[in-house]
Amino acid sequence: MFKANKKSPLLFSPFSVTSSLKWELRIRSLVRNSLNQVLPIALKERSNGEELAVTALVSGDIEKLKAMKNVGGGGDDDNGVFQVLDLHVHIGSYIPPVFGIEESGAHLALVGRGRDFAYAKYSDWVRLRKPLEKLRPPSVTELLLSNDGDRILEGCITNFFVICQRDKSEAEGKYLDDYNNVNSVEVQTAPISDGVLPGVIRQLVIEVCHSKGIPVCEVAPSWEKHRLWEEAFVTNSLRVLQHVETIKVPQPWESLDSKSFEGISWIEKKFQ
Repeated sequence: MFKANKKSPLLFSPFSVTSSLKWELRIRSLVRNSLNQVLPIALKERSNGEELAVTALVSGDIEKLKAMKNVGGGGDDDNGVFQVLDLHVHIGSYIPPVFGIEESGAHLALVGRGRDFAYAKYSDWVRLRKPLEKLRPPSVTELLLSNDGDRILEGCITNFFVICQRDKSEAEGKYLDDYNNVNSVEVQTAPISDGVLPGVIRQLVIEVCHSKGIPVCEVAPSWEKHRLWEEAFVTNSLRVLQHVETIKVPQPWESLDSKSFEGISWIEKKFQ
């Protein structure tokens, strides 16, 4: 959120946890107050069948923040949030795709390495991912990330899931609650520890699967085993859950050093 430097690369790192929590409450209040002013107008102008896509961008200057005294301590500097933060709120109309209809499916391509700051919606990621756009093949709607060309982490703006047949040789002895059905399927998605965004919808999918008794394995889906993938889908707060129709992977992985998609050979998997 704030301009980082080598000594203070993270938000609020120079301050105590208590101060950080108090500032978080003030930031939430600032965003909420802004939304209360513009949301009634957007709702009034919304057409039938449309949803609203709300984006709040909070930015600031950590040097000004560090110069303040008694941050979060209840003094005069508690009002300094208005001095060091800039807030921009954008509300646009959005028609969500219908799940399962062929024309509304996602088309994915694996084009680059994982993010350095995947644990948060880091606004600078919009700039950092621009070089990946040059590798986007025609008709592809989302770009996938991997550090080795095999284990798929996430999309540029989505979390990635596959429904995979269990490998019988690996499943025996591993799934004690389902030993008579080692050829069934499981839901796979990369764990947070691999460097993926802890998306809200991602967590909801995992919780729903657990509540319904659907096996979930937090492991990065392996392209080497893509023949075992029966379905795939991506999630985020805007798309919610969108099924995948095709996935393209470069062959070989090193060909991504090319400056455009035209110099890359692609292997494609299609889902029925």
